[in-house]
Amino acid sequence: MRNRWVCLILAAGMFLWGARVCPAQQEAGSRNVFLQTIGLLAGQGLVLGYTNLEGIAARYEKHQLPKDKTLTLLAAAQRYTELTLSAFSDHLMGQLTEGEQKDLKLLIGYYETQRGAITALVDFVRLGGAKHRQVFEEMQERIAAIIRQISLTHAAPEPTK
Repeated sequence: MRNRWVCLILAAGMFLWGARVCPAQQEAGSRNVFLQTIGLLAGQGLVLGYTNLEGIAARYEKHQLPKDKTLTLLAAAQRYTELTLSAFSDHLMGQLTEGEQKDLKLLIGYYETQRGAITALVDFVRLGGAKHRQVFEEMQERIAAIIRQISLTHAAPEPTK
């Protein structure tokens, strides 16, 4: 509920602020908001993907999820990750400035790490063994470290100019 109010207040503030700036400033502000939105959604996707993989692994190990269903879920997660990487690399990268590309390359690296975690979990499900489980856990630790690094707990959106 609190997040909804925060979003409404931010949206109203951005609307009112945007009404007072010239078109060039509005365009730059809109671009900034657009890029911040991409970053927020990418971070959200990373967190949800991390949580999803943890849940799939736990349910599989407790025999609550059969192997074929587990592999189907992991294939869907892999497709989403590949789609995100393709959109970032093939479509968005060419539209950005050099500084913006640097930030997007970080996001691409994060999603490549998530792709590695998915692959490691697929290997564990297909091949079994503590070694494959350990690789998955190590990849998940990398993602957890990334999530802690980009955590928005103390961050505030940059004001539009």
